[in-house]
Amino acid sequence: MKNQRFKPLFDKTYKSIWISLSVLMALFTVIAAFEPTALFVMIPTDLFVLYFLLSPLFGYVELREESLFIRFGLILKREIPYRKIRGITKERKFYSDSMLAMKNAMEHVNIKYNTFDVMSISIVESEAFLQELEKRIA
Repeated sequence: MKNQRFKPLFDKTYKSIWISLSVLMALFTVIAAFEPTALFVMIPTDLFVLYFLLSPLFGYVELREESLFIRFGLILKREIPYRKIRGITKERKFYSDSMLAMKNAMEHVNIKYNTFDVMSISIVESEAFLQELEKRIA
């Protein structure tokens, strides 16, 4: 089996949140520019928030030979061996059951692994992903 890579899914809700937060951050930074010491707080805060808003653009999910590899942007990644996966469910809701998730849309796939761990991912071709993942788990 060859490696397959799947791109993240972004829906209108995520895009509207991203645009409104970016505008608010820019507005607060402009307001803070009138008080130069406030920029010492605003610029690092802006960079921190922008990283988390932009990082899903660099994420992907890859089905490898022995494991499922998930990249959450530039820094974070997770590798889950197929033998540890114990359940896959497709859901449609605004929030995610997992703390660490590549979830940028209402529609996502929950991958349950180990004893209590859950990973949520939103990808463009979720049906093809589910079919291929089920083949590799079995």
